[in-house]
Amino acid sequence: MSRRKWFSGLMTLSALLLITACGGDRSDTLVPGMPYYNPNQDNQYNPKPDTHGYNPAQPGSSSFSVLKNVFLRVDPEIGVNISHLEGRLEPKRAGDPVIFDDVRSFVFNIYAGQLAIDAANITRLKNKYTFNYPDSPLKDIEISFTPGRISMKGKMKQVIWVPFEMEGTVQPAHDGTLIMIPDSIRVAGIPAKGLMDAVGLQTSKLLKLAGDRGVQLQGNNILLDCTKLFPPPQINGKIVAVDVQSNQLVLHFDNGQRAPKRLPPDISARSYMHVYGGNFLIMNELQRGAELQMVDMNPADPFDFYLGEYKRHLKAGYVKVMNDMGSLITLMPDYSKISSTNVWDQYPGGQPTTVPGSAMRSMSASTRGRATQNFMPALSYWTQN
Repeated sequence: MSRRKWFSGLMTLSALLLITACGGDRSDTLVPGMPYYNPNQDNQYNPKPDTHGYNPAQPGSSSFSVLKNVFLRVDPEIGVNISHLEGRLEPKRAGDPVIFDDVRSFVFNIYAGQLAIDAANITRLKNKYTFNYPDSPLKDIEISFTPGRISMKGKMKQVIWVPFEMEGTVQPAHDGTLIMIPDSIRVAGIPAKGLMDAVGLQTSKLLKLAGDRGVQLQGNNILLDCTKLFPPPQINGKIVAVDVQSNQLVLHFDNGQRAPKRLPPDISARSYMHVYGGNFLIMNELQRGAELQMVDMNPADPFDFYLGEYKRHLKAGYVKVMNDMGSLITLMPDYSKISSTNVWDQYPGGQPTTVPGSAMRSMSASTRGRATQNFMPALSYWTQN
C-alpha cells in the first residue's frame, strides 16, 4: 500500500470516529442510575474467626453439587439455564464449611455440564457488571445471537461516544476460555474492519479494558474468561465446546473430573440442586457430612433459584427428613413465585400433609422424628433468625 493511500485511509478512519452526535455522558441509558461494580471489593470474602463450624486444624472433606433443569440466578435480575452441571464446592478458607449465607466464601469448581445464557441476560450482565466501572470505554452494550454467530453493539469512547457494532463467531480456546473472532466491524454505521486492516489498526489499540472483568482484547479478537464474568459465587471451569443458537449461547464444560455418584433423595425430581458430602452451614445450622436436595415445587418448568436469597426460598417451602443420616429434601417455590399463595397447585399429588407448629422457633427430637413421615414447613425445622 502506498504511503499516500495509507494516510488517506487513516484520515478516513479518524473521521469515522468523530462522525456522531453522541454526547459524553458515561451513564448507561439501558440501566440508568446503576452503581458501579467493583469485583475486587464485591467478591472479597472477609472470614469471621467465630464462623460456626470453622476448624483450621481439621479442614472439611469435599462438598459436591449437582444441578438439573435449573434457571440459576447470579443476581435478582440475571440468570443462566442449566440442563446439567456437576462440580465441587470449595471454601476459600481452609477449615470453613461451605457457607450458604455468604456466596463469596466458596468457589464452585465445575467438573462437567452444560449451561445456556440468552441474549437478554448476557446483555444485562455486560452492562451491570462487565463494563460498569468509572472511565469504562464501552457502554449501552447489546448482545444478540443467530445460529453460529454473535453480534455486539454499543457505544465506545473515542473523545466522544461513538456507536459501533461487531459480528463474528465464538469458539473455545485451549485454556478453556472463549474467543470471539469478529469478521465485521462498523463504526458510526460505516463498515470499518477492512479499513482498519488496511492501515494496521486493531481494536486493542482503540480500547483499554479493565483486566479484572473477564474481557480482554487481543488484536481484534475478544477474549472472555467466564471465571471472572459473573458475580459471586466464583466459578472455575473449562469450556470445551460452544453452540451459538438462535437467541442463546450454550457452553459445554468438562475438565475430566466427575462428582462422586450419589442418587438424590428424591430420584423422581425433575428440577433440583443436590448438595452432598463435607460440611455446610445453612440457616445457621452446621450440616456435617450431610445431604440436601432443593427441589422445585412446580416441576413443569425449570427451577428458578437464587442462591443469594436461598433463605427466602426455604422459608416459603417445606422440608422432609429422609433417613437417620439427616438427608433432607426441601420443596421450594421459584424465585419469581416466592410470594405466591398457591405454590402447591401444580405439584404432583397436591399439598402434602404437614406437621403442625409453623410458629415454633426450633424442633424437639420428637417433632424431628415425625418429620421423617411428612413434609413440614421449613420454618418449623430451622431456627428462625
